[in-house]
Amino acid sequence: MVLRRNVIMISNRRIRTIVFALAISLATVFLPQLSAYPTGTTGAVYHDGCTCHDRFASEEVEISLNGLPESFIAGEEYVLEISIIGGPEEGGENSGGFNMRVDIGTLSTLDNSVQISDGEATHTESGNDQRTWDIQWSAPDSDSQWASFVVIGNSVDGDGINDQDDSWNIQKFELSGQNARSGLQIDIDEPAWLVIVGSLLSIAILIILALWRNEVFGMNELKHWLTTTDHKDIGVLYLWASIIFSAIGLALSVLIRLQLVIPDNSFMTGGLYNEAVTMHGAVMVLFAISPMAFAFANYIVPLQIGARDMAFPRLNALSFWTLVLGGLTAASGFFFGGAADVGWTFYSPLTDIEYTPGSGVSLAGAGLVLLIISVTGSTINFLVTILRHRIPGMDMRQMPMYTWNILFTVILMLIIFPALFGAVLMLIGDRFFDTLFFHPDIDGTTWWLHIFWFFGHPEVYVVLLPGLGMAMEVVPTFVRRELYGRNVIIWSLAVASIISVLVWAHHMFITGIDPTFRKLETIGTELVSVPFGLIYLCLLATFYKSKPDFSKLPLAFVMGAIGIFLIGGITGVYLSSVAMDVQLRGTYYLVAHFHYTLGSVAVMTLGGIYYWYPKIFGRMLDEGLGWWHFWLTFLGINITFIPLFGLWDMPRRIYVYQESAGWGDQQLVSTIGSIIVFVAQLIFFWNFTRSMHKGEVAGNDPWGGTTFEWSTSSPPPKHNFEKLPEMN
Repeated sequence: MVLRRNVIMISNRRIRTIVFALAISLATVFLPQLSAYPTGTTGAVYHDGCTCHDRFASEEVEISLNGLPESFIAGEEYVLEISIIGGPEEGGENSGGFNMRVDIGTLSTLDNSVQISDGEATHTESGNDQRTWDIQWSAPDSDSQWASFVVIGNSVDGDGINDQDDSWNIQKFELSGQNARSGLQIDIDEPAWLVIVGSLLSIAILIILALWRNEVFGMNELKHWLTTTDHKDIGVLYLWASIIFSAIGLALSVLIRLQLVIPDNSFMTGGLYNEAVTMHGAVMVLFAISPMAFAFANYIVPLQIGARDMAFPRLNALSFWTLVLGGLTAASGFFFGGAADVGWTFYSPLTDIEYTPGSGVSLAGAGLVLLIISVTGSTINFLVTILRHRIPGMDMRQMPMYTWNILFTVILMLIIFPALFGAVLMLIGDRFFDTLFFHPDIDGTTWWLHIFWFFGHPEVYVVLLPGLGMAMEVVPTFVRRELYGRNVIIWSLAVASIISVLVWAHHMFITGIDPTFRKLETIGTELVSVPFGLIYLCLLATFYKSKPDFSKLPLAFVMGAIGIFLIGGITGVYLSSVAMDVQLRGTYYLVAHFHYTLGSVAVMTLGGIYYWYPKIFGRMLDEGLGWWHFWLTFLGINITFIPLFGLWDMPRRIYVYQESAGWGDQQLVSTIGSIIVFVAQLIFFWNFTRSMHKGEVAGNDPWGGTTFEWSTSSPPPKHNFEKLPEMN
């Protein structure tokens, strides 16, 4: 037993000896070797520090890096002073040393006391007898990122012996670019962020309030809405998603206007302003107005053609949830390093990772991919439903006009969105896999313009046609006459759709495209106004010798939209002229024209909501609140954008301007108008949610409509009709 105990003790000693030896070896290998020799501080291990003077950093040694600006400007050069205070008294052979590295930009020397080794700065032999050094830092080409400086400083007593009497410390300094934010950062000290966070919280509170007011909403109802494939439910989900994305887009537009309300304003930084402009355009065009068309198309089209449901119900649900995920992904950049800030057109080479290194453009690209997948599924679904699921006896000539407009819309979508899909995939390749599709050296910038505007110009008609379809349903209902020139309108829609995909290059008149091609695009751009002029005249001719009921809100909104569309169309004709376009392309005149065009779509869509709300929810919207909504919206749009037509000399991509420019009065009036529009939509949202439960019961056909959706109950039953309607 004694022998065995001794053997065990010897074994334990050996184990302890081996472990101790391994610990010494590992410490020798992994602990940093940093020394303040006359030739410089080398071998720095930044996360552990220096073991040659003392094992642990000393708080007595203070390191400062003077000369850092509040934020750096791309390409600028800055003189920095490294200073070490504290530690042992200076004297003897040397006083101290340092080593500094920075993750972006370039370090360079100003005198012989500093040297550069492997991109890091350290002292030289002549700089070993001091504790202050000057060095130059050249900022990178992009100021949308952060610079991280790490400095290790030695404070030594000069006896020539590296021992524990010497001290060291390490200090990290963060410097933001002028247009950079980092990580999950919400700067509440910045007023613009208060608006962003406040708007998001308000949306969340309103949604919770709407659900809370629904006394029967519980887990079963939540499960139903998350898993439903009924086209009517999907339509309602699209409607809610569009309203929420519209609220986000409107909040961003208010931010933009608040920045421009007065000269020399510092309400927003340049970076946040660019993000707001980019995401306002992307959210409103791609995730708000376009899905609003699918909201009513999902709900109304199967009813109008006598179908029981969409052709592919599960694909319909998948398309919706993919759209929501895409919108949230694109907008999430605000909270993860900064949203996309290159403009909603994503022009190259701004989208190159060299110039926009953050995650914003990448997240926007991912969101667009999901959006295009959603749109592709929906377009196929609608084409099959409209072409193959009409009630027996209904040929295409007998389809309601709203369904005709949706048909032309999805055909356009199926043509143009694959082009955008290819462009986004190539953009992702350029950012992450070093491809050169859009590199300026091979004229990639022009290549992006061609692809994007092949999508972007017809996209205007993609959002316009559903609104026109709503107007073509509302006008005959309240005028009590058949739509004038129905066949002329259908052929005009076909011609306009064809021309719309052929005139994309009028957005590129100032890019140096071939002069002959430019002339052809000028002619085509002027020609596209002809079919829309015919549609406009047919709508007005429907009123001839009629007794329209202008007391009805749907008709009031449509008439307001017709007036707004007239201004948008007339001001757009001037842009077909190369000479005019060169002067006006980059100015606020174009902003006003574009918003008058899409503003008419928004107002037409509001008319459609007031028209079909009774069918969807079985109740009427409050008329008093509705009239407040109409007049504030109509006046607000005109107050916002009429002054901007006069700013044809103001560049539209600047976030600050001087008082001497003379633009302040117009921008002030425009901002007042935008706030009026925003308040009007708050009234609408309250009316929308309140009337779901407290509105007057509508009945099956409160307007006296003649299309099939008015022949069933409000809301319709599970499979739309108790008995399929018949064609007269």
